[in-house]
Amino acid sequence: MPGRLIVTPFNTDTLLSEPLLVRQPLITSYNLPPKGFVSIIKKGIVDTELCEGYWGYSPQWLKVLDNSPYSARIESLNEKAMFKDALRTRCLIPVSGYYEWQQYTRHKRPFAVRRPENRTFLLAGILTHYATSQATGYDTFAILTLPSNQMIGNISGRMPVIVPREYAENWLTPTTDPMPYLTAAENDYLDYYPVAPLVNNPANHSRTVAEPSGHRFRFSHEP
Repeated sequence: MPGRLIVTPFNTDTLLSEPLLVRQPLITSYNLPPKGFVSIIKKGIVDTELCEGYWGYSPQWLKVLDNSPYSARIESLNEKAMFKDALRTRCLIPVSGYYEWQQYTRHKRPFAVRRPENRTFLLAGILTHYATSQATGYDTFAILTLPSNQMIGNISGRMPVIVPREYAENWLTPTTDPMPYLTAAENDYLDYYPVAPLVNNPANHSRTVAEPSGHRFRFSHEP
């Protein structure tokens, strides 16, 4: 599952099939960690909006915000009280990639997971509002995960749910059945490559963090 995000500048006018209203500027970084604010896409009263959300799902009754989960398994959404009815309010997280840590016997190796040519793609999230007073508050979210496809399964047992651009509006519409979109991306949708341990420190945000330290792996259809 994604432990950090890569978000680089992109043209918000071409991200979705429908117009996107920019409520807050895009938050960019080569190493965005959980428990901080990230740019998200959600349904507003009138428009589909780009705004900020706190990466840690925080229902109003949650007393310790440090306990807010930053990911949610689709298989157990119905089993946990925290995620009851969570799929009724959804969001998308536009990213240029994310990081995974492959577990070895005595250490973990970080990898960047990205689209061919490092294109922007959309992660599926669940959204809830956390009120800090009667008049103030902020959106919070978790990224949905599911068992990895064959390609990402080489480095991690889980991967985020990815929503294709053409289905973004359907996903964001609360009356639309979410189940058809809760499937793993095709094997050739994502590439991955190793990166330096710089990524282990969330204070490192520069482009250097996302530079390859080895071969880039792409899915091959050849037997």
